[in-house]
Amino acid sequence: MWKRVLKLFIGLYVPLFALTLFLYHSQKAEQIDAIMERQIRANTMKKDSFKEKYYSFLRNTQYWASLKYPKNFDPLAEHSSFLNAYLELIEYITIYDQFRFIDLEGKEFFRAQRVGNDTLIINPLQDKNQHTYVQAGLQLKKNQIYLSQISLNKENGKIEKPHKPVMRAVAPIFDIDENQIGLVVINFKMKKILDQIKAKVEEKNIYLLDENFKVITASTIEEDLPYESENKNRYIDGILNTKAITHIRDSTFVENGHIWTQQSINLNGATFTFGSQSNLPTEVITQSNLLMALEVPPRVVKAELQPLFRSLLIFNIISIAGLLMLCYVFQKKKIEKELFYRELESKNILLTRSKDKLEENNVMVNEMNNSLEIRNKQLSDFNYLISHNLRSPVTSMSVIVEMIQKEKNPEVLHQLLPKLDDVAKSITHLTEDINDYVSILDNKEIKIADINLEELIEEVKHEFTETLLNNSGFEVRLDLKGWNHITYSKLYLQSIVHNFISNSIKYKRDNVDSYIEFESALENNQKVLYVRDNGIGLNLSRHGENVFKLYKRFHRNISGKGMGLFLVKSQLEALNATITIDSKVGEGTTFKLIFEK
Repeated sequence: MWKRVLKLFIGLYVPLFALTLFLYHSQKAEQIDAIMERQIRANTMKKDSFKEKYYSFLRNTQYWASLKYPKNFDPLAEHSSFLNAYLELIEYITIYDQFRFIDLEGKEFFRAQRVGNDTLIINPLQDKNQHTYVQAGLQLKKNQIYLSQISLNKENGKIEKPHKPVMRAVAPIFDIDENQIGLVVINFKMKKILDQIKAKVEEKNIYLLDENFKVITASTIEEDLPYESENKNRYIDGILNTKAITHIRDSTFVENGHIWTQQSINLNGATFTFGSQSNLPTEVITQSNLLMALEVPPRVVKAELQPLFRSLLIFNIISIAGLLMLCYVFQKKKIEKELFYRELESKNILLTRSKDKLEENNVMVNEMNNSLEIRNKQLSDFNYLISHNLRSPVTSMSVIVEMIQKEKNPEVLHQLLPKLDDVAKSITHLTEDINDYVSILDNKEIKIADINLEELIEEVKHEFTETLLNNSGFEVRLDLKGWNHITYSKLYLQSIVHNFISNSIKYKRDNVDSYIEFESALENNQKVLYVRDNGIGLNLSRHGENVFKLYKRFHRNISGKGMGLFLVKSQLEALNATITIDSKVGEGTTFKLIFEK
């Protein structure tokens, strides 16, 4: 009973399970889309916050660039009173790490350095002509600001410790006559800003990369700009879990269970009007194109999908329990009904036993009749094989014996004796194959073996007088490049080849060099044998339906029994082979034999 219950349960549950999988995957896709939307919003907030910090740097820098400085500006001596008014302001702007004025030759003529959080001291001047940000600053025009890459601050060529990530903003400064007197360079502290970026958003990991995909900061590592410190080779590998991050476009994608959102921060060429006394736009020049990437790790994705999985699991457990109970009740009722009908049937059996016995006897008689019909058919085929296949070699032997009796020329006799031997061997082989066929009839199975087709055709060819003599005007051609060996009944294949050669001789055209050609081929991974002749042909539109029927003859002026092609078709179909015919009157006939794979 439980086997039947389980079978019914499987039939009912499999569609339900497929529906559950479909719902799970569709709901999962919606959940992931929702996660992506939240991730894009979170990344956008981080990006906008970061850009707003950059805008404040630009506003600060533009403020200093927009001031009108005295001629021959010397903030440490002659014009110290001019700058003193601003030093207190600089001291309270805690994001300033360094504040410098650099002349047009790249040398500092004012340098203020922050010590701690509140103290600003005047430091010795340095020559910064070789620094990239100075070279880039000297190329600036009025109302242009250069932003450097975020890097660790260096003093005298060495990284300052503790590490101090900074970003330098550079702008040209002009005197009251609009003559450029140098550059203002502000080192902005980036530590707090990078720490704000590293602050996780809902268990997500965030990364800030530069244009070379070097990691500036990440929530998965403590240090900033690791590639500038001791870990000089720490790029994406070992920090990020993807290589699909690209500056080409903003995108959100799923890779190996991680959900990634990337957004580029590109300020190069951007223009702003804040803080400009002339109200002219200020253009930002920078090669520091940044990329902010937000990652949802697989464990977070799994946690988000867990309620969906749990609800579908509970649904399936309840469904399994309900279906099992339903199947059990249904099968129990069905078995009770079957028992009732079984008892009723047992009573009917007592009444119909004699009738059943009679029907059994009838079935036995029918089976015996069918067996006798099959046996008679096999015996009929056997009788035909003996009479039909022996006729040609015996006739050939009679002809050769008659020629030997009449021939007086020793040379001709010498030629005829080997041919007589070939005919005798053919009869011997045929007798052996007939014995095999008798064994097959006794064993009720067809004996098959590996057959060399060329050898078999050559053997059958010697059974005909027309093929024994070189000047008979009839030729057997072989083209067996496609294949030459086949596993088949040798007796059947001999009979088939014999019938084809016999028919091509019998129905050849007058005044034409007649031939029969056997060509092997491989088509659709099956062995195919084409048998062609150039005989008188057949009108298929008139006789096509009867070609392979028993006792059907289509040329009344030529003797025959009409059994050859019937036997060929029967022998082929006995081993699952098929035959088709294509023929034209006056041109010839082509048979196509297709053997089982």
